[in-house]
Amino acid sequence: MQFCASIAQFLTSVSFLVLLLATVGSSSSFASNSHLVCQPQEQQLANPRRHVDFLRAMSFVDEHITANKLWIDSSFTDVSPPIYMFLQCRQDLSVSDCRRCFNESKSELERTCLSSESNSIFGRIHSDNCFLRFDSRDFSEEFVDPRFDRAECEDTGSRLGSSSRDLDEAFVIVTLKSVRNGGFGAASVSRAGGNPAVYALSQCWQTLDEDSCRDCLVHARSRLRACDGNEARAFFTGCYLKYSTHKFFDDAAEREHDDDQINFLQSSFFPDLSDKDITRIAIAAISLSILASLGAFISYRRVSRKRKAQIPPCSNFKYEVLEKATESFNDSMKLGQGGAGSVYKGILPDGRVVAVKKLFFNTREWADQFFNEVNLISGVQHKNLVRLLGCSIEGPKSLLVYEYVHNRSLDQILFMKNTVHILSWKQRFNIIIGISEGLEYLHKGSEVKIIHRDIKTSNILLDQNLSPKIADFGLVRSMGNDKTQTNTGIAGTLGYLAPEYLIKGQLTEKADVYAFGVLIIEIAAGKKNNAFTQGTNSILYSVWQHFKAKTLSRSVDPRLKGKFTEEEALKVLQIGLLCVQSSVELRPSMSEIVSMLKNKDCKFDCPKQPPFLSASVLLQDEEARV
Repeated sequence: MQFCASIAQFLTSVSFLVLLLATVGSSSSFASNSHLVCQPQEQQLANPRRHVDFLRAMSFVDEHITANKLWIDSSFTDVSPPIYMFLQCRQDLSVSDCRRCFNESKSELERTCLSSESNSIFGRIHSDNCFLRFDSRDFSEEFVDPRFDRAECEDTGSRLGSSSRDLDEAFVIVTLKSVRNGGFGAASVSRAGGNPAVYALSQCWQTLDEDSCRDCLVHARSRLRACDGNEARAFFTGCYLKYSTHKFFDDAAEREHDDDQINFLQSSFFPDLSDKDITRIAIAAISLSILASLGAFISYRRVSRKRKAQIPPCSNFKYEVLEKATESFNDSMKLGQGGAGSVYKGILPDGRVVAVKKLFFNTREWADQFFNEVNLISGVQHKNLVRLLGCSIEGPKSLLVYEYVHNRSLDQILFMKNTVHILSWKQRFNIIIGISEGLEYLHKGSEVKIIHRDIKTSNILLDQNLSPKIADFGLVRSMGNDKTQTNTGIAGTLGYLAPEYLIKGQLTEKADVYAFGVLIIEIAAGKKNNAFTQGTNSILYSVWQHFKAKTLSRSVDPRLKGKFTEEEALKVLQIGLLCVQSSVELRPSMSEIVSMLKNKDCKFDCPKQPPFLSASVLLQDEEARV
């Protein structure tokens, strides 16, 4: 008996020392017991209906708070931008207490984030009793986000002192309870005399699985372990953790979800040991197990990047799941159609909104070649590139899954007649810079050089902030760094195709540069370069004539009514002419273009006359070759 008790005491001491060495963070003191964050202005669009949408969402949440539903996760996707909301109350609260916390949080969000003095629309508030979030983006998989993590240490003058070991025991108990029993745990640990020394309570979001819940609480308790006061709390993305030397929950909360594992150990394996001995042995073992898991997780993260390129991304999604998400590819869910396939909006079972491309071609030879290229680009990530999430090749059709971009494509805004929203010059210039940075990354920012081959306005998507994202990688061609060009079958869109690629099939990154030149001239002029217009009437010809006559500013979109920065507009049009020159060698690289656009003092060469290739010229050339 004494031997077992000694083992328990030794294991507990070892556990305490290991946890102490793992502690990170610094002590801090805050006056409030809640953590509120309003979404910064630069991350959102102004929305005149923001208050109406907020009240609508909050009314929905309020209606669904019941005794069996102390957490609400829902969305409204019929508005722009869409609305995602999430409420979770502490599991030990009554319905009335949960509703009271919700109302207080709602009022604080409304007063602070949606006030007339604030330009914010969305926000989150984390308090002792509940968490409420109102946002424009899907956060169903946001398990960890250190930007929003906050630890508060109460500085009351008193210190934990000898209770620090009791605190470690309490932390481990509530972590175990939360992981094993639906995300909630409460516990108190007593001193030798029988009086409680410390109380602790933890709760994970319902969207977290067991492993994510454990990881969040382990990181949270590491932050709180740095506190030395008699009370502290952690408002983390995914979980809440609090300890105090004063009781802040009732007995029912602690009795709820008693640790069955400890009871099982006592009854089955250690019938002669006291509850205290069993608890300490279990706590020590669990603590060391969690630490071992953390070590394994760190090791996994170190090797995951190396293995990532070897894992086919096409294992991500099942065809049946994507078919159901798009309502069997119903026309009502269709977002558009490109050269490689049709794109549909899809809502996954976990609530995520995605864009699903159903590819036209499905031969085995084509699929093998295409998905080899998918494997290469699956790790490509840049703020101005639409992210590829995965694909499916096991069903009757091959499917690609992309992140969903809420706004329309650039051509639908730029070229629509009688459109309500005319892009300002500032918006157009920012879009041009974003596209140039995305292309620069494709050409130089990854391990392989990636040529898009189909840069055009319909393949530029705009997010809720009108930031551009280059889409449709169905026609990309990847090249090794030692290759300068390749001969390949023609793919792309007439009007954007470089002459050397169109006529001779010679593909280099300068083909993307040519298409980019056409694109930015279209953005500045507000007119489409129609490939089936005679060469002397094309937009490229018109801009070139104005350049020669030194009247280039007349090429700027007349719908702007002169409200544009002339220096920037002239620079964009001249860079566009540089990009569409016949000679590949004379065209600048995307890195040079980015520098030209962002550097006001940058000087560049005078452009040569573009080729002005039209559809009629192309057909004549094809006939001559035959």
